[in-house]
Amino acid sequence: MKFLRNAKTRSIRTVRLAKMLLSGILLTAFSASHAYDQYQYEVLLNPSQDMLRAEDKGRIMIYDGLENETVELAMTSQFNRIENMMFVRTRYIQPDGDIEVEEDGCD
Repeated sequence: MKFLRNAKTRSIRTVRLAKMLLSGILLTAFSASHAYDQYQYEVLLNPSQDMLRAEDKGRIMIYDGLENETVELAMTSQFNRIENMMFVRTRYIQPDGDIEVEEDGCD
């Protein structure tokens, strides 16, 4: 009986460890994705003076995977910079909560 209890305890510990590792991996991936989205959002709507100078010299910034509301906001609030923006894989949130990604051929 003691052997079975030890095996069960080891099994429970292994499952817990696997859950913790998986949670850590998912959290890291989400954090990296969120940080990238936040970076794009800041560059798009609150550009630094260095970014504005680079755009004046012809830099094009490609924004990847932003939500369509953010793109629309940029088109109206940053109108003078539109020629330096390119949007790919824009995400559209549907009424049912699903997300559709615009197929723009820029894979």
